[in-house]
Amino acid sequence: MRRIGVRTRALMVVALAVPALVLVACSSSPDGGGSVTVTPASAGPRPASPAVVTIVEPKNGATVPAQGATLQVKLTGATLTSVTSQDISPTEGHLHVSVDDQLISMTSGLKETLPDLAPGRHTLQVEFVASDHLPFDPRVITRGFFEVS
Repeated sequence: MRRIGVRTRALMVVALAVPALVLVACSSSPDGGGSVTVTPASAGPRPASPAVVTIVEPKNGATVPAQGATLQVKLTGATLTSVTSQDISPTEGHLHVSVDDQLISMTSGLKETLPDLAPGRHTLQVEFVASDHLPFDPRVITRGFFEVS
């Protein structure tokens, strides 16, 4: 029987642990509060994607109402999918949407209603990620800001 070296054994543990960590990291909190934490982890090099993501609404610097503000995104060069998989494609994935550095949704849609927000300036980030919830390299990401009246 062939012996497995320490380094090979460590790589096998990482290869088995990463999918489980990604699923835990991208799941909702048990209290039902909807808070979500994504912890990027990677066991190897990430593919590049030809995708380009653009925030259509709210426009950068726009003023929006505290309730019912709409986020609309444009994605070119790739397709949104709701399927989660370790078999990644540079042209398939979904969006991670963050407001003020807090992940608010993981979506396969281009339009959604933002959560109720306090008055003031807020940052918005939308990232196209692979179907394993991890970023491409380089990241396909856009940021902007808006004011809530």
